[in-house]
Amino acid sequence: MKHRLSTLACAALVVTLALEASAASDDYLPPDLRSRVEQLKVDRTSIPTRAANLESRAVLTWEWLNAYAMNGGYVPVNATQIIAAILGSDGEPLAPQLALVRALDETIHELAFLDDNPEALGTLVADTGPFQAGSVGTITQTYTVGKRPIQTGGAIMVARHFMAGFGAWQTSDPAAPNYISISSSNARVSFVVSSMAMRGMHGGFRGSRPTLVFKVASGTLAEGDQITVHYGDTRGGSPGMTMPTFSSDRMPLPLYLAFRDNGHFFSLPIQPVRVSGATIGGVAGFAPSVVRSGESFELSIRAQDAYYNRAVGDIPDWRIMRDGKLIGEIPATGAITLSSVSLSEPGPHHLSIESADGSVRGEVNPILVSDRPRPQIFWGDTHGHSGFAEGIGTPERFMEWARDDARLDYVTHSEHDIWLDDAEWEVLRDNVSRFTEEGRFIAYLGYEWSVNTTRGGHHNVLFRTPENRNRIGAQFYPTLSRLYQGLRANADTDDVVVIPHAHQAGDYRMNDPELEPLVEIMSQHGSFEWFGRMYLNHGHRVGFTAASDNHLSQPGYSAPLGGSLSQRGGLGAVLAEERTVGGIFDGMKALRAYATTGDRIILDFDVNDTGMGQRGPFAETRSIKGRVIGTAPIDTITVVKNDEEIWQRSYLDAGGDRLNKSEVFMLTFSSASDPFHRGDNPRGWRAWEGTLEVFNADLVSIEPMDSGFPLQEVTVSEDANRVTFATKTRGDKSSYLLRLNNVQRTTRLQFDLVESGETGGAPPIYRPPQRVPADSFSLALRDLADGRISHTQPFQGYTDTTTLRRVITDGPKVVAFDLEDTSARQGDYYFVRVVQANDAIAWSSPVWIGGHSSR
Repeated sequence: MKHRLSTLACAALVVTLALEASAASDDYLPPDLRSRVEQLKVDRTSIPTRAANLESRAVLTWEWLNAYAMNGGYVPVNATQIIAAILGSDGEPLAPQLALVRALDETIHELAFLDDNPEALGTLVADTGPFQAGSVGTITQTYTVGKRPIQTGGAIMVARHFMAGFGAWQTSDPAAPNYISISSSNARVSFVVSSMAMRGMHGGFRGSRPTLVFKVASGTLAEGDQITVHYGDTRGGSPGMTMPTFSSDRMPLPLYLAFRDNGHFFSLPIQPVRVSGATIGGVAGFAPSVVRSGESFELSIRAQDAYYNRAVGDIPDWRIMRDGKLIGEIPATGAITLSSVSLSEPGPHHLSIESADGSVRGEVNPILVSDRPRPQIFWGDTHGHSGFAEGIGTPERFMEWARDDARLDYVTHSEHDIWLDDAEWEVLRDNVSRFTEEGRFIAYLGYEWSVNTTRGGHHNVLFRTPENRNRIGAQFYPTLSRLYQGLRANADTDDVVVIPHAHQAGDYRMNDPELEPLVEIMSQHGSFEWFGRMYLNHGHRVGFTAASDNHLSQPGYSAPLGGSLSQRGGLGAVLAEERTVGGIFDGMKALRAYATTGDRIILDFDVNDTGMGQRGPFAETRSIKGRVIGTAPIDTITVVKNDEEIWQRSYLDAGGDRLNKSEVFMLTFSSASDPFHRGDNPRGWRAWEGTLEVFNADLVSIEPMDSGFPLQEVTVSEDANRVTFATKTRGDKSSYLLRLNNVQRTTRLQFDLVESGETGGAPPIYRPPQRVPADSFSLALRDLADGRISHTQPFQGYTDTTTLRRVITDGPKVVAFDLEDTSARQGDYYFVRVVQANDAIAWSSPVWIGGHSSR
């Protein structure tokens, strides 16, 4: 007992001395928090973290971490997620998650060490570039030792961000690509290569991954000594390290430092390594979707490389074409050139861009010239990430990309709340104020409420204005009902928009009609029309939107990354009278919106003159009308009523079974994305990989139809009739255009598909991703029925499909449709799905006829 009293007295003395010391200097912690932090430092060495004190320690660490961040401190990358996982447990037992207890203790240890030893860590500098995307080069990072020496057994961990697309690192062959080495200014110090398992965004993300470690084998590194890590060391003959194919202003190359053998690895600040675009490989144009006759509008011409980054180097002058005729010549002013253009003839227009020598060509989104009063179409992205969460890049780059590269009208930088600290939230808030320019570009403050699907799933939260907004985070509001309650308690419902999405699926059984007007049904994670339908089938009145969920600070114009982000980013269209904060936000609240897979398709749709997202008066006879102005020829238009397809028309099918000597076919692969079990996450990506061989005809060409973004692969072998292909589908389709000569009734296409895996960022909980077995089959032209033939591959409750059909090559880009339906039921809903020849899709928000409004 005496010894215990002595220990407590010593602890009190330590706290008192610390408080006296902090009072004499500027302290980033207020007195009460400082007192509790100092007590925690003492307690952690004598009282283990266990169930009884886990939550209180996590709350205190959360307060401490945020104060440290607001003071400019570098927060360990996984710290906020660890605390969120503990506080978001909602009282569930954490015994199976002892790793979280250890992770919290390690976080407390790191914060305490940095708090007590602010000069222990030295400085880190890097060769920041820029380096061209896809090139080969060398990057160095040099650490200068601080007050705390690095002893024998200490180490540098060379971690790797799970999304950074560098080449595969190796330390065994100095002459081979991607060789990584280490050196020191202290000749008495030597290193040995080792590894250790690491989780989180600098490891295996959802699992552990072996991570490179250079251990100090002999000697001690003292203050002022330097350690240099060479990525792509060429001194032994290596060509260097392969750079990522995407550009960034902060490509992470994380390093961690241990001062002694088996010691804690401390985070070193990420250096702003820059990767630029490469030389020009294409061009894209962006213009308003709706303009008045003779009205001048701004056309943005973006020169881009083969990876869709902003191009560098020589940029040519441009020519603007309409229907093959020259209408203007524009001198280039850089990778992005702005020009004033006007069109006088009412109706739809499709402009194209080409370089002066015709070697570089691209398209402009369709433009509707109209003098009739009509709302504008504003394009935006309400779901995207940067390095503030598990992504890459800075928040400034995110906003600049949205405004300048993607030419969006509105955007939300919606970082995961489980990775956000208070300092980062203030940066997001400041960016909204700095970048918003009424009439030109609108930014909304928001975040992604991030819990797993069993507690409500992921939802993006947007605020009308940035002032006095607090995030209602999963740390303290860990269920969907609590999120709704927290938002209502902290904001006017008119000033909040909540948008659930299918990846980490939102709970479609629940909806607050005053907060949650839209559902995200498409992103780089795939297409999830089923998700929107489930909300409608549960009686919720919601509209449809799409977004990118891009993680590379590239909102609104996002190329596929591969892995779980194997599709280009989607876009949300909002119908509003003006490009203002209130105008666009009110459009979202009113469901005056539609979704696309990224193409700026102009879609008009009404039932009995009631527009998208609205409820019209009851009538038994329903006049359904619409018009589509596509970015490519229209393939099909489908009308869905109460979860059933009641009308569909194809504008691309050639039909018929009589074969010509030369034929054009569309080869399409498709798979569903709905979950195997209701309430689970969606099915993952279905990979289609294998060979196609044509018999009794000549394969002239095979062309991917992937909207111009690099997703589909195809390689022609020495035998011109045999090709290797690879693509992916998830709730959508992926198509190739085939041209055949010398076609006969005996012509057949032989497919040999290899075994493949289902992949996706958030795997289903109740049905883990499966291996899809290999499959071999033929499609024989003699079996065509009305110009098409299909092969189905049943697989564990799903049916994946390969379809071959005869198509025309000059299908219409502008289509009007109308039909009539009758029903005696109140509250029927209708929506439209448009599919283009390039596989791009647009979905209207529903129209309701009759029934009672929930808004």
